[in-house]
Amino acid sequence: MPEYQALRAKAGGFYELCVKPEYAAQATLDAARILGTDAAIIFSDITLPGEAMGLPLTFDPGPKFKSPVRTAADVARLRDVSPERDLGYVLEAIRLTRAQLDPAVALIGFVGAPFTLAAYMIEGDPSKTWREAKRLAYGDPKTMHALLERVSDVVLAHCKAQLAAGCDTVQLFDTSAGVLAAPELSTFAFAYARRVIAALKETGAPVIYFARDVGAHLEEVATLGADVVGIDWTISMTEARRRLPKVTALMGNLDPTTLFTTPEVVRSRVQSIIAEMRGRNGFVFNLGHGVLPETPVENVKAIIAAVRDSVA
Repeated sequence: MPEYQALRAKAGGFYELCVKPEYAAQATLDAARILGTDAAIIFSDITLPGEAMGLPLTFDPGPKFKSPVRTAADVARLRDVSPERDLGYVLEAIRLTRAQLDPAVALIGFVGAPFTLAAYMIEGDPSKTWREAKRLAYGDPKTMHALLERVSDVVLAHCKAQLAAGCDTVQLFDTSAGVLAAPELSTFAFAYARRVIAALKETGAPVIYFARDVGAHLEEVATLGADVVGIDWTISMTEARRRLPKVTALMGNLDPTTLFTTPEVVRSRVQSIIAEMRGRNGFVFNLGHGVLPETPVENVKAIIAAVRDSVA
């Protein structure tokens, strides 16, 4: 959005936009206002807790950790994190947003799930293969477990702090989980996500879990305990509703690349997904992953209009 680009330039860059609460709040509020969504998601980045744990972080343009975690000694050097002390700028952005957001609009917090955050901390920057993260998981599981123990504690504390600051729900974002082989997916990604979700139950807030490329493992995803499961575009919503229990709400799953077509194509695809979900309680229409750079804003607005028309 032009408004976002102007705000980012005013803040001094993406990182600065994340860590300056007034700017992060404005980015959140602008998106909800301009697009007219039923919920807003706080503007932040999933790698920020890694910086709080002691890894210098830059964005060029994606996140880059200067000192990746590769050994047991690296894990031992990580700092404990107090969300109010070390990630207070995120919490202040949430408080500022909630104070100005229409009370009818839900506010969603989000945190990288343990494996995905750990994978960034190991790799150092985004990767197509996640070679170093997988090397550690397959070759040195003891160190991987030690890292995930530390990261899980930080993720849980950050989730609870976001809820306490004013979020109505929180999403665990596990976009890297699907790169793992099945045994490690269960042992390292799902096991630690399950631990965080179980501990969040005491807050009473609903928990959203989204992992990309795990369509072959939906039955296990259902056991993690999330109230809402995000579905990517690699499987149909029809298949997802068949394989996940009715007590689990579903969220998804328009391919973000659809937004580079036309409003007419977008409307047709939205209507098809909604038709797949008719008769099932608990459905949040969403993309099957994040909005891509250079996405035409009018096509995002076309999603909102199509959803509203379809359920009116």
